[in-house]
Amino acid sequence: MRGIDMDVFYNKTVTVYNKYETGGIKGTEVWLPTVFENVRLQINKGANVTTSGLKDADRARLHIKRNSLPKPYLMPLQWQALPDEEKPNYFTLTGGTDFFVEGDVSVVEASKDGFFSYMKQKYDNCYKITNADCYDLIPHFEIGGE
Repeated sequence: MRGIDMDVFYNKTVTVYNKYETGGIKGTEVWLPTVFENVRLQINKGANVTTSGLKDADRARLHIKRNSLPKPYLMPLQWQALPDEEKPNYFTLTGGTDFFVEGDVSVVEASKDGFFSYMKQKYDNCYKITNADCYDLIPHFEIGGE
């Protein structure tokens, strides 16, 4: 009998979108995608709708192993401080601003205002990041979304 592969739960792909604004006070929203493979995505819509009674009670928990990152992570303020041309080389996880979508949806045109609302209408399992925690003992990120 073969041993249990502990990565069997890390079988999803997600796209995280990071937002910044360019062009001063009346700037333009720019959304940069990063695709993560072999992540764990737990979606709890049914249980949340039952317990809360709210139709829009979607909640998700995203787990990303730190040894499988496609590019380096920076804390939100560090990422925002980068020059615009450097931002695509890194990713961040900013609660209340950034979001993630199940699947590789990085080919979507992402240069319009209201982009998150557009994506939420177009794709199932699209969640605004509510919190992001980084763990060292078992190196991974846990990201909450709604």
